[in-house]
Amino acid sequence: MSNRIRAGILVACAAMAASMPAAAWDYPGHRIVGAIADLVLQQHDPATYKRVSELLEIQLPNGLWQKRTLREVAVFPDCAKPNNVAFCGRPPSEEEKAYAERNRHHGSYHFTDVPLQETTYVAGSAGTNDTDVVQMIGYAVAQLRGNKPTKKDVKLTDTEAAWLLAHLVGDIHQPLHVGAMYFDQTCDSVVDPNRGGVPPKFGIGETVAATVGGNLIELVAPFPTVPPAENLHFYWDGAAVVHAMQSAGVGQSEQDFARLLAGAPPSGWETTGAPETWPAQWASEVLPLAAEAHARLAIRKRSDPFPACRWTTTIDAGYEDWAQAQAKVQLAKAGVRLAALLKAIFAPQ
Repeated sequence: MSNRIRAGILVACAAMAASMPAAAWDYPGHRIVGAIADLVLQQHDPATYKRVSELLEIQLPNGLWQKRTLREVAVFPDCAKPNNVAFCGRPPSEEEKAYAERNRHHGSYHFTDVPLQETTYVAGSAGTNDTDVVQMIGYAVAQLRGNKPTKKDVKLTDTEAAWLLAHLVGDIHQPLHVGAMYFDQTCDSVVDPNRGGVPPKFGIGETVAATVGGNLIELVAPFPTVPPAENLHFYWDGAAVVHAMQSAGVGQSEQDFARLLAGAPPSGWETTGAPETWPAQWASEVLPLAAEAHARLAIRKRSDPFPACRWTTTIDAGYEDWAQAQAKVQLAKAGVRLAALLKAIFAPQ
C-alpha cells in the first residue's frame, strides 16, 4: 500500500483498518447505479447498450454464452476482495480471482483520501495515489477507447475495465470515498497534510493520523439505542442508501428505486470536457459534500488509551434525513453519469 493512499495512518490504526472491507454504497447501492445506467442506455442509446452487453458477455464452462448487465457486474470489484464473502454473499468467482491475481493492489482502486480542507482533487497531493479511484477510472476509460494505458501492477481485460467502471463511478460519488479527515499526532486537532511546509511523516508518533475515509470514526448511541452502522464510512455505504429507498417508498426494490432515479435525473449531472477529465471533476465536486458530512457531526477522540487514533460520533435524526437526501442525489448522478461515460467511450472518434 502506497504512502499516499492512506497518507499519515498511524501503524496501529492501519493494522486494524486493513481488515475492514470497504464497499462504497454497499452492494445494493452499486447495483442501483448499474441499473440506472442500464435503463438509460436501453432507452436512449441502444447501440452503446449493445456494445456494453457484448463486452460483459462471458462464456460458461458448458460453452454457452451468458449476457450480463451493468447492474450485475457492478459488484464484482468488491466481490474480488479478500474476506468479503459475508458481504458479497458468495465466494469470489474464477473471473474475479483472476482479476485480483493480476491486479495485486486492486483494493486501492476504490477511493482517494483528499483532505477535507481541499476543494480540488490534485494528483500527487496528500491522500491521492497513482491507482486511486480518479486515476483508475481514467485508466479504464483510456483502455476502452483503445489508448493502451500502462500502470505498474495494473492489467485489465476490456471486460474487467467495463465492470470496474460500473463500480468505480459509483465509488467516486460516495463522499467518504473521496474526502477524508486528518488529525495531528495527538489525534485531537484537525489538520491538512498538504499544508505546513513539510510533507506528512508516517508511523507512530509522527505528524499525521488519518480517519481512513471515516472507517475509524465509530458511531455510538446512548443506551439502549443501537447506532445505524459500525462507523461513519459504513453508514454512508449502506444505511444512507436504505433510508433513501425507504423515504422514496421503494424500500424493498432496488430496480424500482433505480427506475425512479433514472426517470428524474438530478440537475447538474452533465459533465463537460473530454471523458478523461470527468473523474477529477467528479472528485472535486463531491469534496464539499464530504466536508459537510463531517462538519455536521461532533467528532471526538475515543477515550480508550489504545488505540489512541480512533474517534467517535453520534448520528441524529436530522443527520439521517440530510444524508439520505444526499445519497439519493449521488446515486442518481452516478447512474446517469456512468451511462454518459460509456456513451462517450464508444462514440465514433
